[in-house]
Amino acid sequence: MRRTRSSLVRLAALVCGLLLNVATLVGGKDSGAVEQRGPATPQQVFDHGRTAFPLTGQHKTLDCEACHAGGRYENLSTECGSCHKLPQKHVVDQRTSLGMGGCSACHSTNDWAGASFSHLPALTAGKCDTCHNGRTAVGKPAGHLATTAQCDQCHTTTSFVGGAFRHDPATTAGKCDTCHNGRTAIGKPTGHLVTTAQCDQCHATTSFVGATFRHDPAATAGQCDTCHNGRTATGKPSTHLTTTAQCDQCHRTTGWTPASYANHMNPQLIGGHSRLDCKVCHPQSFSTALYRDGVQYGFCSNCHRRDYKYPGPDEHRNKGTTFDTSLQINANCAACHRHAGYQGF
Repeated sequence: MRRTRSSLVRLAALVCGLLLNVATLVGGKDSGAVEQRGPATPQQVFDHGRTAFPLTGQHKTLDCEACHAGGRYENLSTECGSCHKLPQKHVVDQRTSLGMGGCSACHSTNDWAGASFSHLPALTAGKCDTCHNGRTAVGKPAGHLATTAQCDQCHTTTSFVGGAFRHDPATTAGKCDTCHNGRTAIGKPTGHLVTTAQCDQCHATTSFVGATFRHDPAATAGQCDTCHNGRTATGKPSTHLTTTAQCDQCHRTTGWTPASYANHMNPQLIGGHSRLDCKVCHPQSFSTALYRDGVQYGFCSNCHRRDYKYPGPDEHRNKGTTFDTSLQINANCAACHRHAGYQGF
């Protein structure tokens, strides 16, 4: 009877061994199945993929005893920190907690190297220097402009390259030289016109190119040569008529042409006169006029003596017995003509 019972035990062990071998062939080790090393014979396999902690990466190569010390298999923590202690210089923040994924928030189970930090806005926005201080993680390089602003004010979380400062009008308007002084950030180049005005008076925040000066009448009217003197900004060309008048007496702030002297009263620059070049009457100086027909009688006749018809209309013929007498009486053509030209009037 004792011999029969012993035979049955050996038979049962053989059947169990065969079943375990079949499970090994069918299940394999890629699903997280691991070998149970121990006194049991034949070799046993446990499918870790059926637990709350499937084995991946380097975890698959560990001996069971590395985690199950003392043969304890139940009620073990799945939190990374229960096995992996943080190194001394490790970045510590809320992601290291189990609720935020622990080590897996940045690391994979394949290797500690190549960690990828995920900048969750809820945890990192406005707190860059918690890590990026030159000790915990890369900080501002030696040539970086001096600032207490957080990294995310200019940089993205994917790269430090291509940073772009966001010029918030509420904090930067009228304060350009706080940075743009040639030390902290690019300042005025050597050939820049001399001015104490802030950059945003002429430049946009997207580029220094394409500047446009805003001619505020309250600040610039009658003071054009403060800049337009040929040194600071464009002045009168060599062919310009001689004058001490300010630019805005004839030119607009939008362009040098067309130019027109608004206070020209004798004659008024209307009709045919509005199309004349200034140099027709002012070939040398703006303050003096050259009349093509002299100044014998004054007024319009200084230029239009040759246009006077005598004998002609009744207004010309009945005013005198000679050309000169009639012209002298009618020297002010504007009494009848309205500057639209004499032909066909």
